[in-house]
Amino acid sequence: MSIGEASLDSRSFKFSNEGSVDVTSFAKQVGIKLPVVISKNVWNEMVKTDENARMYGQNEEKRLESLLSTLRMELLKGKAKDLSFTFFICKDPKTTSCRLLKACYKDKDNGERYLKICTYDEAS
Repeated sequence: MSIGEASLDSRSFKFSNEGSVDVTSFAKQVGIKLPVVISKNVWNEMVKTDENARMYGQNEEKRLESLLSTLRMELLKGKAKDLSFTFFICKDPKTTSCRLLKACYKDKDNGERYLKICTYDEAS
């Protein structure tokens, strides 16, 4: 896998110039109708797995599905321009990581709306 790509088993995703990954196809599978992108930081911290995590049954597809399912539940609570939510992942049986994330509605140049998920301290 070259720099600038993200992989979920047989699927490969490219990072855009803004450093985000389009995960719309996975978002649709969990019931999110808008296009969704996640920042490179969120991908690396919350989705990407290492050898230790994979040894304990973690994989990128399940982490992404869990992240998007958590986002969906937050979206169902109500419509806000920007929302923040907490996401937990288990790195191994003794290590859990918790991160405050935010999702912002954005508009493309053509006026189409999408959601961007990033870490709370990233500029949106």
